[in-house]
Amino acid sequence: MSEPGRGDELAARVRALPRDIEPPAELWPDVAARLGRGPAPRPIPDPDRAWGLSSRFVSWRVRPALAAALVLAALGAGWLHLRSGGWRAEATAGAPVLASGTVITGATSSARLIVGRLGEVDVEPDSRVRLLAARPEHRLALDVGTIRATISAPPRLFVVETPSATATDLGCQYTLAVDPRGGSLIHVTVGWVELSGFGETSVVPFDMSAYSRPGFAPGTPFADRASDSLKAALYRFDFEHGGAGAVRTVLATATGGDVITLWHLVARTDGDVRLAVVERLAAFAPPPPGVSRAGALRLRGRDLRRWWDALPGSPGTPPWWQRLAVGISAWLGVL
Repeated sequence: MSEPGRGDELAARVRALPRDIEPPAELWPDVAARLGRGPAPRPIPDPDRAWGLSSRFVSWRVRPALAAALVLAALGAGWLHLRSGGWRAEATAGAPVLASGTVITGATSSARLIVGRLGEVDVEPDSRVRLLAARPEHRLALDVGTIRATISAPPRLFVVETPSATATDLGCQYTLAVDPRGGSLIHVTVGWVELSGFGETSVVPFDMSAYSRPGFAPGTPFADRASDSLKAALYRFDFEHGGAGAVRTVLATATGGDVITLWHLVARTDGDVRLAVVERLAAFAPPPPGVSRAGALRLRGRDLRRWWDALPGSPGTPPWWQRLAVGISAWLGVL
């Protein structure tokens, strides 16, 4: 039983939330000219420019107003419980191929996948998606092209495989693009995504992105607002064997908004370079009580996890509007 007046108070708060969200005109221009040409595009990849994903490919930038959209989605999501747990594909433009567990879109076609009770995936033009499994988890493969996933479900129930990494949804909204050579870029706008491959994992929270390339572990996540110099150095470190020199550039250009990047670099460096990374991370986000720098230097799991949970923007500290939206969804029985 809910407390007296709780429903009225909740309804009033929902009505007070803003209803309009304006997406940016273009987040990443000129993708076609930049994808899949050599080991690294020049200038070094920058998700604001190098990939050139048009505005129809890029999810809206996260701001508190998005809470309104999440709440409204939660209010209207009850119908999903009336559906079966399977998949359903439908054309949203043109005449995509929708057959035999495969969705193929051309230059003028697009499609939408209803992911059982979990959410939906928009398949953009010039893409190929294959359904791999619907039980016990929903798993698909993005061979090439771009998808926009909106998932409202407990973690790890929705997985996307690409030629260069596996993206595991931890409850979020994101855009994932794969170029013809198998390289990928993920941009998370709500929640967070786990990228895995070659024995390594990158956790990409909201307002952050990460590259992946065949033959390499997933790239280090970087903030949307990170400097061009940091993004360039990080790309060299992840995919061009940039080594200590690239890390030193990252450290020199890092700001307080790059703590997620620095935390990932702790385990990806060693020796004096790791020490420098730990010191730079501590300068922006001191380790919480009970966590020692010595433990982080030794990659002690408990210390690294607790430091991670205390970082601004990590899954351990989601913003208030995400907590509100998830709480309302749970209260309504959607999640």
